[in-house]
Amino acid sequence: MFKKSIKSILVLVIITAISFFSFTGCNSNEDTATDYNAETNFSGLITVVTREDGSGTRGAFVEIADITIEGNDNITQEAVVAPGTSVMMTNVAENPYAIGYASTGVALGDDRVRVVNIGGIAPTVDNMLDGIYAIQRPFIIGYNTDAGLNELAQDFVDFIFSSQGQDVVAARGYVPVVVDNAPEYLPSGLVGTIVVNGSSSVYSLMQHLRAAYEAYNPDITIDVHGAGTGHGISAARDGLADIAMSSRDLRESELEFMSPMTIAIDGIAVIVHPDNPIMELTIEQVKNIFLGEVERWENVR
Repeated sequence: MFKKSIKSILVLVIITAISFFSFTGCNSNEDTATDYNAETNFSGLITVVTREDGSGTRGAFVEIADITIEGNDNITQEAVVAPGTSVMMTNVAENPYAIGYASTGVALGDDRVRVVNIGGIAPTVDNMLDGIYAIQRPFIIGYNTDAGLNELAQDFVDFIFSSQGQDVVAARGYVPVVVDNAPEYLPSGLVGTIVVNGSSSVYSLMQHLRAAYEAYNPDITIDVHGAGTGHGISAARDGLADIAMSSRDLRESELEFMSPMTIAIDGIAVIVHPDNPIMELTIEQVKNIFLGEVERWENVR
């Protein structure tokens, strides 16, 4: 009788222990949602998506949101790297737990993703003009200072800063840099090809500027490549492009051979999947997510 009692007690202890460790193991497993965000009822591992090293958008985003350690880019090593704006958009669009960032001119026009307000402020043109949307940067074009702009490239630049060119900027959701008294553009009658290379973020706007310019000048072709800010600056330096596109301020080393011009102001939108119920984040929350210090959606507070 005594032996049977001991046996029964041991079985009960083993069953209890198994239940306990199964329960606590479930709670400690990062792939299992157990602690829902009280406000959003949304949980799961965050998939951070970032642009590649050398991306102007990444450089501006990291600097503005202070995602750094001792001044150096410190986006989590666990992040998925998207080499280009279109790849960024697709990665976030296909993953309900993803978060990324992209030019507002691109993000606001893509219903596959949802733009998150930052500190309660939406990335609208008016909010960027007022300076109250926190994450914004210049869209820059530049040329080799020693070579200068040839006649064709200069004419295209004149168009960009004309009333018609700045209307294109505004129509695409960017902030014009010439608001009043922009000159009217008149067709040049020139013939030839202009090569533009650089930022994949500026690429979208540049394609619209190209189409508008070519409508005035049917004998001019603009060949636009969105190979990335660094690549475009190198191409202009080496004589392989007439104009470079940059989605960040030029570095001191680049200013030694490049002359920059700001053609528009762009916001950087923080984007999530449409199924993600979180509607806004603070800059601090964005920083902590991209540093990898907050790894789960239910822990975003």
